Amino acid sequence: MDFYLPTCDREPYVIQNPGSLRTPRLVVFHQRLLYNLQTMKGLMSQGASSLSLTSLCPHVKTHKSPYVTRLMMEQDIHFFKATPNEVEMLAAAGAPEVLVAYPLLAADAAVQIDVMMRHPASRFFMQISQPEHARILQQAAEAADMHVSCFIDLDVGMARTGTAPQKALDLYRKLPQFPRLIFAGLHAYDGHIHQLSAEERQLQAGISMDRLQTALDQFCAAGVSIERVVVGGTPSFVHDLQVLGRKQWPFQLYFSPGTWIYFDTHYQRLMPGTFKPAALILCQIMDQTGENRYVLNMGHKRWAVDQGPVEAFSIPGMKALSWSEEHTVVQAPGYCRIGDYVLVAPRHVCSTVNLWEYFALIDERGEVEIAASPIEGRNR
Repeated sequence: MDFYLPTCDREPYVIQNPGSLRTPRLVVFHQRLLYNLQTMKGLMSQGASSLSLTSLCPHVKTHKSPYVTRLMMEQDIHFFKATPNEVEMLAAAGAPEVLVAYPLLAADAAVQIDVMMRHPASRFFMQISQPEHARILQQAAEAADMHVSCFIDLDVGMARTGTAPQKALDLYRKLPQFPRLIFAGLHAYDGHIHQLSAEERQLQAGISMDRLQTALDQFCAAGVSIERVVVGGTPSFVHDLQVLGRKQWPFQLYFSPGTWIYFDTHYQRLMPGTFKPAALILCQIMDQTGENRYVLNMGHKRWAVDQGPVEAFSIPGMKALSWSEEHTVVQAPGYCRIGDYVLVAPRHVCSTVNLWEYFALIDERGEVEIAASPIEGRNR
């Protein structure tokens, strides 16, 4: 069965036998994953001929999946970023290197140290932005008799986590007080860059990377070597590439977008003509409550409402009118019938995926290749 979502992809999304899947179901299209990987490879090389997928540190908060992690590793991606809840999924999937996305409190630090001890084949990096974070990691590492590599987290404009770039060197100079910590680099996430205009995003990326440069200049002047620098999200990595990509740096430069692998309708507005939505929801019409008024058998327990209602449906003219935990009421053409299948693209795929226990993987022929691939990093 062909499902057309022209705002997502000119080619149809094909599911040969949707009746084999109980709905609602999160479905992931393998060919779109490969397309997004190749698109990313092209964008990286456009940023600089020396860059490739090996220069990625993709955030796995979007897919949370061992299957997708292994697919990325097959494409020479070896360094991953994760929230504390996703770290063990990565380690179990065999990820060689893992960066925890933000500084940790004591209980989380103890958990991460335990993961490190149980997965010695992987290298882990933690983050600090205050001396108290360093103290927390020092105590956890000392209790386990081990050392911890850590990044200094910089606030380059998001005003969420991170120290001011001009204070990063001062924090580094306090590290001798914490002998279990090994300085590994700087982390500069500019996730606040979501402006509709590409020109405005480019301007803001320049400002954020200038803030990073402040820290780099101070470390250089002090003779401090930096192993790695990690920057960028979706969509800011494209603009960070233009600022940083063509320069020669005395450290390994990585970019850490996450949403690109699945993509969604929100980011499609910001980055048209780049990636394709690869994770969608298959549902059905379960009732008709009036003329051109129908009910889908999924509500916001299955699609994230944090960025607004879903808006891309495989039935032309379908529009969400209201929604509750289990159902979505839609307006649709009068030819629709109870039982009809509808494919829906999420507006915010990261938080949508977190609502699912597993997904069905659809192969290039539209066949169900894996009926229930686990989303092991969700909801922990």
